[in-house]
Amino acid sequence: MTTYRAYRLDERHHILNGQWLEAPNDAAAIDQAEELCEEGVPSIELWQATRLVDEIDCADDADCPCEG
Repeated sequence: MTTYRAYRLDERHHILNGQWLEAPNDAAAIDQAEELCEEGVPSIELWQATRLVDEIDCADDADCPCEG
């Protein structure tokens, strides 16, 4: 398992909070990070050490509970 850090960002890309994630690969970590989308969190950055894995746009996520 690899350790990742997911940062919930506000609309100005300032960190609201962060959460450690454990996943076997980037794809699984991205899936876990997408579940962190919620109202008031427009995006999430996913990092593995100093490597930016992905920036998730929560507004574009069809499964995001913050829509509607």
